[in-house]
Amino acid sequence: MSSQRSKPSAPPLNNDMLVRGVILVLIGLILIIAPHFMSATPTRELFEHARIPAWFSLVLGAAFVGQYALRRRKQK
Repeated sequence: MSSQRSKPSAPPLNNDMLVRGVILVLIGLILIIAPHFMSATPTRELFEHARIPAWFSLVLGAAFVGQYALRRRKQK
């Protein structure tokens, strides 16, 4: 029995980078947008104090997605 392995379309490292980037972008957006839709509660204050980490998450996630796009572009 000979088993042939098909070549994956993208290396797992690149796919991991895309997944991490998307997750970080979503976390950042949720932390930035959520306080606008919440009533005055301690949770809203917590979200408002998390603005700096939220922006950091958003920028880092965008950088990961951009890095994925650049690597994908080089492969083609």
